[in-house]
Amino acid sequence: MFIGYLKSDFEENLEELFTQNPLLDISLLKQTYTVFPEYCFAAYEKTKIVGVLSAYVFEKYVYVNVLEVIEKYEDVFTRLISLLLKNIPNENVVLLVENKKSIKLMELGFKEFCNFKRMTHSGEAVAFNFSNSTAKQVSGEHYDEVSKRIDKKVFHQNREDYIKKDCVFSNSLKLSTMHGFLHSYVVNKRFIKISPWLMDSEAFIDAEKLLRGVLYYRGLKKIYAYAPANEKEIIELYQSYKFKIDGDFKLMYLTELPDIKLENLYGL
Repeated sequence: MFIGYLKSDFEENLEELFTQNPLLDISLLKQTYTVFPEYCFAAYEKTKIVGVLSAYVFEKYVYVNVLEVIEKYEDVFTRLISLLLKNIPNENVVLLVENKKSIKLMELGFKEFCNFKRMTHSGEAVAFNFSNSTAKQVSGEHYDEVSKRIDKKVFHQNREDYIKKDCVFSNSLKLSTMHGFLHSYVVNKRFIKISPWLMDSEAFIDAEKLLRGVLYYRGLKKIYAYAPANEKEIIELYQSYKFKIDGDFKLMYLTELPDIKLENLYGL
């Protein structure tokens, strides 16, 4: 087995990983490889990729945004993380992992920041009104200025390149009001991902409008998002529109506690 930098022809060698996890975010992996190829790694069994990791560099930490390993290659998970840490000494690292994998990260020195739930909408019909007036209110006319302002308030760093370019895809749907923004994109022919979704404090009416918007425009496919588990109002908003909890996750960090306002973070 070879574990090292991700090779440029990786897309054709991800079939087994995708079969294991249909939520494998190949679009995000490709985008991150374009921006930060030096922080993208893979484990190869001959030409087949049995584990992959990509990381995006922000001002205050390096965020692992894709990490998937075929289950029978358990040690590859730790080896990929260790390889990343070897290439970015003295940097804080943040990542979201399933609860069952958090123990391996703790063994490498990671600490728990908070719990997240994966919220998934199956495409089941939800009765709500979505008028032309509502459509105009969430049209995204002020998306750039609203997203810049709120993202900085929530994450306490400048993530403008990420918001405007590096998490945007040809199939992105940008919705916003003056008090929040919601970005969604096509992961594959079955799934839509909400990421990111951020709101001003107490902007629950606007948050509901944005959720109705993404369901109205994207509702024929399954939609999922990661929401902070202890923010009751956020979880209940998803559930009121027939999203169900289908996974428990932990946001973990290596050296310094991330400064994130979870009450404003509706979708990571």
